[in-house]
Amino acid sequence: MDQIKNIIENVFKELQNPDVVKRRRIFEKWKEITGERISEHTKPSLTKTGKLYIWVDQAALAFELKQRYKDVLLKRIQAAVGEDVVKEIYFRVGQLR
Repeated sequence: MDQIKNIIENVFKELQNPDVVKRRRIFEKWKEITGERISEHTKPSLTKTGKLYIWVDQAALAFELKQRYKDVLLKRIQAAVGEDVVKEIYFRVGQLR
């Protein structure tokens, strides 16, 4: 029983952690940040070090995002969640999980 209590306490501590709350905002606001067309074909994955990997299901879209919209997208993300949360973004082509 003590193990379950410890697990539950740890989960609640994690949910109250301000860093986790900031990082969760990316996922909650993803459609607003990227727009409907891009959000349907992308999925963000944020590391604890501030690197945001954006999984893209189409190579052509990944190329376009990287070449034309990387800086704009980074600024939008930082405006939504804070500059301290996301420092760099990278695009990866693959299945969205």
